[in-house]
Amino acid sequence: MPKEQEEYIDIEVDGDDFDFEDDDFGFIIGSDGSLKHMMIPDYLMNDPPPEVKKILKIFGIKNIHTIDDRVLH
Repeated sequence: MPKEQEEYIDIEVDGDDFDFEDDDFGFIIGSDGSLKHMMIPDYLMNDPPPEVKKILKIFGIKNIHTIDDRVLH
């Protein structure tokens, strides 16, 4: 029986790629898959893009205005 083979992927990280801009969204997802935190531009709170709405729906968030400044997990 063959041994299981692990696959490793080398990832080069450029520190500048992780700078958040004022109009960026950010989602922190825990190792268990729970949504721990999210960052949303204030001016997009009333009408987030459809892609963001899909992400929120995955986590059971139907109304972005029902979320307060608490840890989500």
